[in-house]
Amino acid sequence: MPPLLSKSKYLHGLQCPKLLWYEYNRKADVPQAGPMMQNVFDEGRKVGALAHELFPGGIIVERDRSPQTTHSRSLLALKERQPLFEAGFVYKNAYALADILVPVEEDQWDLIEVKSSTSVKDDHLYDAAFQKYTYSGAGVKIRNCYIMYINKEYVKQGEIEPDKLFIRQNVTAEANERIKEIEAEIDSLQKVIAQKDIPDIKVGPQCGYPDGCPLIPLCWSFLPDEEHIFILYAGGQHRYDLMERGVLKVTDIPADYELDPKQTIQLKSHKSGKTHIDKRKIKGFLKTLKYPYYFLDFETIATPIPIFDGTSPYQAVPFQYSLFVIENEGAEPKHFGYLAPGDVDPRIEILKQLKELLGTGGSIIAYSAPFEIGCLRRSADYFTEYQEWFISIENRFVDLLLPFQKFFYYSPDQAGRASLKSVLPAITHSSYDGLEIAQGGLASSEYARVTFGKDIDPADKERVRHALELYCDQDTRGMIEILAVLKSSVAK
Repeated sequence: MPPLLSKSKYLHGLQCPKLLWYEYNRKADVPQAGPMMQNVFDEGRKVGALAHELFPGGIIVERDRSPQTTHSRSLLALKERQPLFEAGFVYKNAYALADILVPVEEDQWDLIEVKSSTSVKDDHLYDAAFQKYTYSGAGVKIRNCYIMYINKEYVKQGEIEPDKLFIRQNVTAEANERIKEIEAEIDSLQKVIAQKDIPDIKVGPQCGYPDGCPLIPLCWSFLPDEEHIFILYAGGQHRYDLMERGVLKVTDIPADYELDPKQTIQLKSHKSGKTHIDKRKIKGFLKTLKYPYYFLDFETIATPIPIFDGTSPYQAVPFQYSLFVIENEGAEPKHFGYLAPGDVDPRIEILKQLKELLGTGGSIIAYSAPFEIGCLRRSADYFTEYQEWFISIENRFVDLLLPFQKFFYYSPDQAGRASLKSVLPAITHSSYDGLEIAQGGLASSEYARVTFGKDIDPADKERVRHALELYCDQDTRGMIEILAVLKSSVAK
């Protein structure tokens, strides 16, 4: 008997048959979700549980390891004519678990899929179509299909209001259109699963869309370890076109291949092995800086279900800052920082402290400064007593990303990237090696886990908080080192 194809496996197969084959034939070789992805799953479960509150009296159908047993339980639950959560049905080679089934009219049901996104995406329509195909084939009369997603305009005030947090969109017509192809697609994917050999699928844009693929380290291992074609800055489809022509290294790009000015700088730098330095433009950037220097970095949390009053879904809320102050040329940096305990809204304390620390003059230096500016602006919009202060400091911000984003300075060791995580180790002797937390996404997910999770070991919480302080400190200390390199590059 061919294996049943679940909705998630069906969607994986549409994205890449090779991924589907691995999930059935070499499951142990598929990397497991890391902490950041696990946090996404956990937030998704919270969103699903909240959506259930919109359907009082709903029944959760207990899932069994055997899809056929779940199918039998779901058939019995249908007789109750109550909203059903996670009802699962089998039809031919398909197995589907819908988020919500709502009884309508005499003997029909509305099917609702709950998503943590802020819009309906194309893969959601394939999702709904697969569900309806399976349910209808199993004998469940589906009237309408809906995608329920997050209303990004919702603002929390007091208790979460599920009826305002969610938007429901009827996608029945789109699902019906896609249903026509599902049976043939399932048959095709079953043949893929039954293959003895790994499907020969070339890497392409599908590797990252609609979701990142866990097989990327395996499938992309044919590329050179360094200077491969995919480090071409803003390369887009050009990188795949070059790969098709047999060009696997950026240094092998033909001389007649059309590149934009930044890519031209990058190619020249990689071919020569030398750092590109536009002294005139770097000097122009440095002239915009005024002492005292305030190097500022935030770590933020952004959840689909807002945690604090006055915030919206996925709004970045700062829970930590690190600030180094250099009063004048040659002065030693002074460090200040804050890491919220989590039991209160962290924004008011951050605003209060920064108002005291940032003074009335001098440059506030951040890497990708619009992010820090946005965090402060939204915080001051809610705590209105700080609006005037924020307006007074907004123009003092200087973005340290700019010289690298505009290729005033480019080192081949940056590998086509301009992020702080790439620039710092490329042009200084510092790096994030050895840090337990070395990414902003992990900082956010770990803070959320130990601050708002249940039954957290105090030692685990203390360890994570220490790691957060080291990470945020490295970001701001790194900016000081990067600025020093820029200054020395034009002093020669």
